Amino acid sequence: MADKETAEEPTLDEDGIPIQTYTSTVLVVVPSKDFGEQALRYARSCLQNVHVGTRSVSPEFDGMVQGRLQDEFLVDQPLAGVSLDGYSGVIFAGGGGALELADDQDAQRLAREAARDGKLIGAFGEAVAVLARAGVAKGKRVTGARSLEAEVKKAGGKYTSRQVVTSGKLVTALDESAGMRFGKALAAVVDI
Repeated sequence: MADKETAEEPTLDEDGIPIQTYTSTVLVVVPSKDFGEQALRYARSCLQNVHVGTRSVSPEFDGMVQGRLQDEFLVDQPLAGVSLDGYSGVIFAGGGGALELADDQDAQRLAREAARDGKLIGAFGEAVAVLARAGVAKGKRVTGARSLEAEVKKAGGKYTSRQVVTSGKLVTALDESAGMRFGKALAAVVDI
């Protein structure tokens, strides 16, 4: 008779619920309103499936951030001053509200910091504008909202209308319809 391997008992919180542990964590930058929650859910879920957690930041910290359809939640901390130290990458949530992030100096700084350090960078839909304005799209194949094609090209990027494009550690998605593919592509390139 073979010895059964004993599974390690999970650590429980004060309510007896198992505490999830992650091998790494990705920072998620969310606009304060009108973000694409469906693609964001897929991205977070796919990362959690490979034991990568997420932590959210937004320009709006004092209240709820609101998605395009119905999601709303409190972010973990404000975007201002956050650093990528201790994170394995950054994701910029798309949707109509993501254009507020495109000119945000902290969002652009995070994109440049992730590119410099060879960390995961993800963006979908309108959030690709952050990458273009931060100079991260230069020389890279990217996709995103079709309205950003000229901006991506002006920034030196190679725009394509594919659903999902991976260029090294840079993963971009056309829009929310690519949510599951976007999430899977993120999980495939994130450092665990």
